[in-house]
Amino acid sequence: MRLLCVTVFAALAIVGCSSQPQMITISQPLVMGSEVLSAGIIADAPIINSEQAPAATTRVYNDRDVPVTIHYQYFWYDQQGLDIPHGAQQQLMRVPAHSSSELLSSSGSVNARQVRIYISL
Repeated sequence: MRLLCVTVFAALAIVGCSSQPQMITISQPLVMGSEVLSAGIIADAPIINSEQAPAATTRVYNDRDVPVTIHYQYFWYDQQGLDIPHGAQQQLMRVPAHSSSELLSSSGSVNARQVRIYISL
């Protein structure tokens, strides 16, 4: 029993001390409430251009006969999935009827590798 406890503890210590940090991925880069879909808004997942300070764009489409005002906010993450504060506030965008608009965000950090956008009404 003692040997088993020592073996389990040693294995946990080896795994816990590995030099490679575990990669966390953003599995849902686009988050929208059901009320957004009900309002006729459809959105693509954000696309990151990987220049010096990455920026992201998201195209939103309005299928309705009237313009719809949406609220959106981008959240940036580094290679390991840790949040990168960038001070961006929630933004508003009026999407014209039967049209599309592009939502933009700049990370402000060369370490940014992943992005998530929240869209609501």
